[in-house]
Amino acid sequence: MFHPNMRSIVEGFSPNGGPKWRSWNGMLADVWKVTGEAGASGEYVSPHARLFTVIDETQPGALALSDQPGVTPGPTGRLSYIPPGLRIWSLAPSQTRLRHLDLHVDLTQFTEKFGLGPADERFLTPRLMFDNPRIEALAQLLAEDCVTSTSHDLYGEGIATAMLVELFGIAQQAENMRGQLSPRRLKLATHFLAEHCYDSLRLEDIAGLVGLSPSYFSSAFKASTGLTPHQWQMQERITRVKTLLVERQASISEVAALCGFADQAHLTRVFKRHCGLTPAAWLRLSNV
Repeated sequence: MFHPNMRSIVEGFSPNGGPKWRSWNGMLADVWKVTGEAGASGEYVSPHARLFTVIDETQPGALALSDQPGVTPGPTGRLSYIPPGLRIWSLAPSQTRLRHLDLHVDLTQFTEKFGLGPADERFLTPRLMFDNPRIEALAQLLAEDCVTSTSHDLYGEGIATAMLVELFGIAQQAENMRGQLSPRRLKLATHFLAEHCYDSLRLEDIAGLVGLSPSYFSSAFKASTGLTPHQWQMQERITRVKTLLVERQASISEVAALCGFADQAHLTRVFKRHCGLTPAAWLRLSNV
C-alpha cells in the first residue's frame, strides 16, 4: 500500500479524532478535522506531491499557507498544490475549526498512466491558496467517500484521478489516441538521436527530453517510425558510415573508429545485419 511519509511539526493545532482515509495505487486521501488556537502553526514536508483542500472552515482564510517561514495571511483560496520535497508552513490567524482533505500522490505512478514524465514542469510548480470550483466539488465527494468507506475502490480512485487531471490540465492528446508521438515530440526525439548517433544513450534520457515515461515513449516511437529508438539511432549511424566510406574514401577500420564501433569486425557485423552486405561488398556495388 502507498504511504506518503509526510513529516510535520505543529503547534496549537489539535485533531478532533483520527483521520479517515482511503488508498489506491500511488494515491492516498485522508480527511482531518482540526481545531486551531489563534496563532497555531505548522511545518510540513513530504517526498510525494500533495493536493490540499479545505472542505469546511469557520471563516474564509481560516488557514494561511506559504513556502516561506513567517507566514502572513494572504490569498484565501481553499486549494494548494505542493510538489514533492517542498517545505510548507501554515498559520491560523485566529481561533478556528476546519476540515481538510489531503490527496497524496506518487507522481511516478500517476504520470505513467498518461504517458508523461514526473519531471514535467506542471508537476514541479507549487500553487498555493487558489480556487477551482470543479476540484472543490470533487474534493467534497472524495472526502465523503473517505468518511463512509462504502463505495467500490474504483469510485474513489476515479474521483482522485479526475481532481489531478483537472489540476494539471491533462488533455487528451493525439498521440494517446493513435499510440504515436506528436510531430513535435517525434522531431525532437529524432533530432536528438541523430545528433548523438555515435553515443551510448539511455532510454530514460531520451524519454525525459520529450516529457514522457520510458515505456510509453518506446512504444509510441516504434508506432511512429516502425523502429525502436535504438534501431533508429543505429540506422542513422549506418547512414553516416556510408557517407564516410564514399565521400571521404576512408578505410573501413578508420570509419569504425570515427563512428563509435569497437573495431572493424564490429562495424562489419552491424553493417551486414542492417544492409545485408559487408561494408566492402556494399562499396563495390556502389562504385559500379
